[in-house]
Amino acid sequence: MERNRSTKEKKTIASVIKAIEVIEFIAGSENEVGVTEISNGLNYGVSATYHLLNTLKECNIVIQNEITKKYSLSLKLWQIGMLAYGQNHISVVLKPYLEKLKALTGETANLTVMDNKQIVYIAQAESNRLVKMFTTIGATAPLHCTAGGKVLLAFKPKYIRNSILDEIELIKYTENTIVNKEEFLKELEEVRKQGFAFDNQEREIGVSCIGAPIFDLNDHAIACITISGPTARFTDENKRKWVNIVLQIAEEATNHLKTIN
Repeated sequence: MERNRSTKEKKTIASVIKAIEVIEFIAGSENEVGVTEISNGLNYGVSATYHLLNTLKECNIVIQNEITKKYSLSLKLWQIGMLAYGQNHISVVLKPYLEKLKALTGETANLTVMDNKQIVYIAQAESNRLVKMFTTIGATAPLHCTAGGKVLLAFKPKYIRNSILDEIELIKYTENTIVNKEEFLKELEEVRKQGFAFDNQEREIGVSCIGAPIFDLNDHAIACITISGPTARFTDENKRKWVNIVLQIAEEATNHLKTIN
């Protein structure tokens, strides 16, 4: 009985999945794209792609250039995204803490969550400095080479952590990226013990980051608050000072969440 229930829960509609992949493909393109380009990129038949696009066009999700006949996303998705942002309890409620963290450090403050075995940036307070780091809201990044990813992995139960590590690839982005699983597990244990994580130019040379977890009522790490900026400003002195600030703001954010839930 349990197996049957599990099987039923995993049933999906292939056409919906394909439609979403078409949307994501168009979103990832710098310019408008045509049917053939989309079908080749996704390895779909031209006819099937055309029907998917027609359906999305009918729903006002994509628009077609009358001259080039190519497609781009409509503003309806932006409207949906803004509604999703408004419904995202964490990103709205914790935005003041990002602003406070930015004010105290001068660096860009980010709020990330884990989704589909990667981190997603859901809110940000951008630094006022001329040279700064910033990331598009909704952008994703790997778990193993980001402070947010390390934090969110480190505070997962051990069996979940190991399961995720069995499924992701530890891609080497820079000379500092940890790509050995055993070494990475040691790093996660250290993160869990000290309560914060560094990204020491592990995703991109010249960029550093510090992150700490935010917990819910059940003490699950549901988000990570970070600061990121040019490595030149992440001196040993600043890192010691900023770690304490990040931990302080993460604790304040956690306490606030627990009072309103």
